[in-house]
Amino acid sequence: MNYTRRWKPFWRWEAFLFAMVLVLAIAANFVTRADWPVLGPIFAIVLLVGAVGIAVLLVLPLFLPNGRDSENTRKSLEGVELLEVDPTKTLRVVDSDRRQNAIDAAQAKTSGPVTAVLTPDASRWLGRELRVAVDLIGGDGQIYRAGFVPPEVDLELGAALRRLAARRAAVVVPVTIHGSARPFTVDFGLGEIPA
Repeated sequence: MNYTRRWKPFWRWEAFLFAMVLVLAIAANFVTRADWPVLGPIFAIVLLVGAVGIAVLLVLPLFLPNGRDSENTRKSLEGVELLEVDPTKTLRVVDSDRRQNAIDAAQAKTSGPVTAVLTPDASRWLGRELRVAVDLIGGDGQIYRAGFVPPEVDLELGAALRRLAARRAAVVVPVTIHGSARPFTVDFGLGEIPA
């Protein structure tokens, strides 16, 4: 089937920001070598300030305590209204093969049933496609990315979750982790999303 995809704007894409830092640094190097007595140093400083500013945009999310990282992974559920759903169907988490460490950690730190929060507008690191992520909630309160919802439910589910996120709410779903050792697979229960 052909599914509609959503993409990050270029100015938020990590690969584009890395490229801009590199291009601005190369341009500053070129300008400093040019024989422009007054304008050369001024242009070089402007280009280097731009490169440093973009580099700060790349690194800053790592230091925000309640912010999100470049993949839009939640760091905390503090201040978020958690809404539970009554599951009517079970779906398999996709891309969980890339998240085995996170799944293992969430399972190890949770003594009871595992739950997950659905996060809209998430992506893989250096990826541009925006998807709905399944973020496991560990017993220690930490958030662990397990993967993404299947593409056939992503578009409709993402729209509903973005409306909830606008009012600082999120949906919590029950999760079943299959396997006692790697590779783990993860299923989650999904029902009607509260309005």
